[in-house]
Amino acid sequence: MAENVQPGMRVFLVGICGAGMSSLALLLQGMGVRVRGSDLVNDSREARRLAEHGIDVLSEAVAASQLESDEILVRSSAISPENRVYAAAQACGMQILHRSDVLAQIASRHFLIAVAGTHGKTTTTGMIGYVLAQLGLVPTIYVGGRILGFDELFPPYGPGRPSVNGRPVMVLETDESDRSFLKFHPDVGIVTNVDEDHLGAYGGSFQQLVRAFEQFCLQTEQCGGTVIGCGDDPQVQRIVQDLPRRVLYGSGGSGDASVRYDAATNTAIILRADQTQTLAMDHGGRVAYLNALAACLACEAAGAEFGEAVRVIAGFPGMERRMQVLSDSTNGLVVTDHADHPTEIRASLEAVRARYPGMRVVLVLQPHRYSRVASCMDGYGPAVEGVSRIFLLDIFPAGEQIDDPARLNAALRDSVRQAVGSALEPRMPVEQLFQELRGLAGGEHVIVFMGPGDVNGLALTFAALLTGSNTVQ
Repeated sequence: MAENVQPGMRVFLVGICGAGMSSLALLLQGMGVRVRGSDLVNDSREARRLAEHGIDVLSEAVAASQLESDEILVRSSAISPENRVYAAAQACGMQILHRSDVLAQIASRHFLIAVAGTHGKTTTTGMIGYVLAQLGLVPTIYVGGRILGFDELFPPYGPGRPSVNGRPVMVLETDESDRSFLKFHPDVGIVTNVDEDHLGAYGGSFQQLVRAFEQFCLQTEQCGGTVIGCGDDPQVQRIVQDLPRRVLYGSGGSGDASVRYDAATNTAIILRADQTQTLAMDHGGRVAYLNALAACLACEAAGAEFGEAVRVIAGFPGMERRMQVLSDSTNGLVVTDHADHPTEIRASLEAVRARYPGMRVVLVLQPHRYSRVASCMDGYGPAVEGVSRIFLLDIFPAGEQIDDPARLNAALRDSVRQAVGSALEPRMPVEQLFQELRGLAGGEHVIVFMGPGDVNGLALTFAALLTGSNTVQ
């Protein structure tokens, strides 16, 4: 089992370039574990980043023939038994562990701050880790994204490292998509919201998903921990309100802490007990300020002073692919964002309008996963209402397969067209897309590339065309 994770052991991560797996690779390496791995694409930007840290990334074809029996293979839920590396590991008798089991064991050694919720986990986790690091608590930060300009995620362990309740601090983004968030028993548990997504892991039942979040909160309570929940979400309000050690936050005035957001200035007033503070973030927006409040409350639960946390979070540099500006010049304003669920798409577009008032939004949207599109079909149109133009790309499957993807893509286009009318552009090849966007770049337009799939590659390429170089931070 994963309790054997210790310096000197050998671990092979299949799918190592995925956001969660690459973070685990760096975390394990920082603990003295000998790490290598494989991915379908082993010359990607993430593969190069891992190589810079001394972690070899093999192609799957090479890896399948070079596994060693004394290595432990670690996989995520995205890796099926049919994967050639997974199959080769089984054939040679390697020990095989799920990523979450390894993480849970590592987390058990820490004062654990775990972030759960359908939306906002990555940004909230990044915010907590950033603030605690700036305040000197030296946390380990396991997050499914990169904090821009910040690379102190996995600090070394040692006797001089700060601790809370005798343990070093870890901030961790959990994952409800495969129920693995229930493997953690945090000292501080945050629930940002509960929405209808990833229901396949819950028998298609939203109520089963809600019960899983209830269990997550119960596990936090049983550890003597504090649950921090967003009371704006009725499910979270119901789950959290009667817990003995809980903090409710939101945009209303009935919780323990609240945000009063001013869309005109894109600033917020933070109300906490008898404290009132103004917060202005470069990467602000209504939801971003809610996430910031949750982060400050989590930092307080770890021993930080609340007012200091608010002061520090004003300088949070943002997360990669979360409202990230790739180009901001006379040549054009280009933003890339990770939003996939209609709720997230709506919130991101709201944030774009708050940050760039008066500008017209041109959206390049790549929906993510056939299962999500099928279950949320009616939500995409209302989510994108108000955009000046929308270029709707085909659904990114993320490993899913269906009998007739063309039919689902056509149905989504029809649904979106009903909401936005002539703003929906016809399908076109990438070269024509870039030509159309170049004609719109500059002046009154902000061009937003949106989705977790390979649409980000298009965003980077287009930004480079505008600026003459890749401007991604």
